[in-house]
Amino acid sequence: MQLQEVRWRYYLYSLTETQGLIAPVWVLVLQARGLSYTDIGFLGALYWAVLVLAEIPTGYIGDRIGRRRSLFIAALVTAGGVGGLAFARTLLSFALALTAWAVGITFRSGTADAWLYSALGRSGIADAYTHVRGRGRAVKLAATAITAAIGGVLYTKSLVAPFFLIAGLLAVNAAVVLSFPTVSDGQEHSRSESWRFSTTRQELTAAFERPGIRGFVGYTVLLFGLVEVTRTFVQPIVVGDQVGLPVAAVGALYACFNIVAAGASALTSRIEQTLGVRRWFLLGPLLLAGSLVILPLVPAATVPAFVGMEAIWHVSQTFQSRIVNDRTRNRRRATVLSVVSMGGGVAAIAFRAVGGVLADTVSPLLMLALLALVFVVGSGVLFTVTSGTVFRTTETDISQ
Repeated sequence: MQLQEVRWRYYLYSLTETQGLIAPVWVLVLQARGLSYTDIGFLGALYWAVLVLAEIPTGYIGDRIGRRRSLFIAALVTAGGVGGLAFARTLLSFALALTAWAVGITFRSGTADAWLYSALGRSGIADAYTHVRGRGRAVKLAATAITAAIGGVLYTKSLVAPFFLIAGLLAVNAAVVLSFPTVSDGQEHSRSESWRFSTTRQELTAAFERPGIRGFVGYTVLLFGLVEVTRTFVQPIVVGDQVGLPVAAVGALYACFNIVAAGASALTSRIEQTLGVRRWFLLGPLLLAGSLVILPLVPAATVPAFVGMEAIWHVSQTFQSRIVNDRTRNRRRATVLSVVSMGGGVAAIAFRAVGGVLADTVSPLLMLALLALVFVVGSGVLFTVTSGTVFRTTETDISQ
């Protein structure tokens, strides 16, 4: 398959993957159905717990049954979960819908990246991965920005309309996946040997024993934890006394997040060429942490800091995926990427739990500053471990 064909199919997949219509309103639906903040907190924890627990099994299934089938299942299961939210009325029914939503996401997590990398590699153009994935992320983020703004308005007309529309869009996403070619992912190997769980465990161990890879994954997982706890408190911070935005402006703010992140994603390959991956991870995440550290002293910097955070994270995520892909054997690629995603989920749970306690004890802005300092210390150690090893491009790894 030629680069242009892979690229446009991936862009269409990214476009129909967006769930922007429900991003700014799904918590409002929970409140409208009479759920308490305790119930909402429980559902959020349940969602992340399912993400973490399902990552390895669904990643393994993705490698076992093929990436196209895994992505097809992801679209259908996610559509069912999102549609279920429209019908849910009780805590149990919301829990079941969110569980389906999370499981669907884990079927996609890592698998879409693994498919893209393999499809490009089969055509001898694996070096285009950063460019294509970055542009694909930009397409998705731009679509999310537009639909987020629409979703806020649509919600005022119909409580459930955004959920039904996203479920329909995900059905289109499933149809797009069916147009993907099947990419060889190592299934020509003996199934009696290659797909044993013991073999998978051995190959996962081998992947994470490569020089610097554990430290690098730890660095990016720690970064994700900081990003996730910040995202959790965006709405109470910007609507509260410290910033004072009207509630109606929050949808526009979320659209701004996605527009800026889309622009940054589109420039990922240029950042790689001009700045380099090593310098990016030395400067970008530390700039993010520094912007959070100053918030208790300069609350006016809150909105720019949150916008900048989204841009920095999306570029970092693409580079993370590229580095892990480069150093992972083809037939276990989705499984390894799912392990990385699982690590991010664990960090998200930990940061959110600690962040909630600290926010009640001090204040949300001071909590973010304290956790940003924790990140600076931890990332400094991990970056020292990875520097000079994992950031070296190894073409032999790419071809495996």
